Amino acid sequence: MRALIALSVLLFCTSVQALGRPDYFSLRKWIERECATNTTPQDERLFVGHIESPRFANVLHFRPGITLREIIDQTPLKGKVVFVQVLRLDYLKTGPFTRYAYIRVGSSENPNYEVKSQDVIWLRDEEGEVDI
Repeated sequence: MRALIALSVLLFCTSVQALGRPDYFSLRKWIERECATNTTPQDERLFVGHIESPRFANVLHFRPGITLREIIDQTPLKGKVVFVQVLRLDYLKTGPFTRYAYIRVGSSENPNYEVKSQDVIWLRDEEGEVDI
């Protein structure tokens, strides 16, 4: 009986936590739909989005060494304090899951964070909402 209760609590906590975070696949799909005519090769893509006003979605060409500052400067949030959420797809034996990184980037800061191909870079300004 204790094992059943513990399993129920674990499943409940996992589902509540999952509801509070955006999903890699849904954000990527939204960005791809918004940028349907983008011709960047599939394996060289970075997905960038911002849902609040001004609404923004872009598929950028990934290159080794690209920085968060370069990415932010290509958006309408250039020059603002931005909260960056990096969603990265990873795999375990049980299947795919999303890794998260949360970074506050000042208007002229260039944080030392390694962006990888296929990352979803979700942006919000200081006044924006955390989740979509």
